[in-house]
Amino acid sequence: MKIPSSEMEWKMIARDFGEKYQFWNCLGALDGKHVAIQKPRLSGSLYYNYKGYFSIVLMALANARKEFIMIDVGANGRVSDGGVLFYTKFWELYQQRSLFLPQPGTLPSTSDIFPFVFIGDEAFALGENLMKPYPQYACNNEQKTFNYRLSRARSVVECAFGILRTKFGVFQKNINFEPSKAALIVATSCYLHNYLIKTSRKQYLTSSWKVETQSSEQLLDLEPTNNRNPSRDAKMIRQKFCHYFNNEGKLL
Repeated sequence: MKIPSSEMEWKMIARDFGEKYQFWNCLGALDGKHVAIQKPRLSGSLYYNYKGYFSIVLMALANARKEFIMIDVGANGRVSDGGVLFYTKFWELYQQRSLFLPQPGTLPSTSDIFPFVFIGDEAFALGENLMKPYPQYACNNEQKTFNYRLSRARSVVECAFGILRTKFGVFQKNINFEPSKAALIVATSCYLHNYLIKTSRKQYLTSSWKVETQSSEQLLDLEPTNNRNPSRDAKMIRQKFCHYFNNEGKLL
């Protein structure tokens, strides 16, 4: 699938997140899952994940319409969960500054300048363009509000995975193919997911998938990462969003 290649395309995604979830300047919700596969031949423990079964990793970025705008699938399940992102084409383009991300801009009701960001959960490292929740064990009330707003917007990617799990039977059991073929099956399912949202949205997005949004062995959450000493700028940006969500951008 085509990653946005212009500021205008990214801003359209951000507008949807702002209008639907009141998380302005959000360029997409990031998440990853372990997809259960049979043990590959002669692979030893290469694909053996932290939960004790064999898997490949599906990394995805979703927009506010529950469509995938980026996927990367095929990393072995043994690789460090927080490190999977760093091996994706998406991250390579980000590091090369080739994603054409919009320049920082203002949010509603404030003249302060905010960067455009991606949002993820505890499995990812906090960065200047990647927001994640504050640690639950040490949250004050303002930080809890930030976590709620982030989780609310990030739910789109969890919903997308929940839909995949229930609509495509391949995710309801181990995929009994070698990793390369399993990755092709997973990628094809994601493309079909997008196609069906565009062409048969109302019929495809029925309520039946909502009972299946919890993680299962076939689509297991990535393991949360330890604190990676985020930069001072990254922490300041998160604090700036936190302040905004508790003041000018407070939900009424």
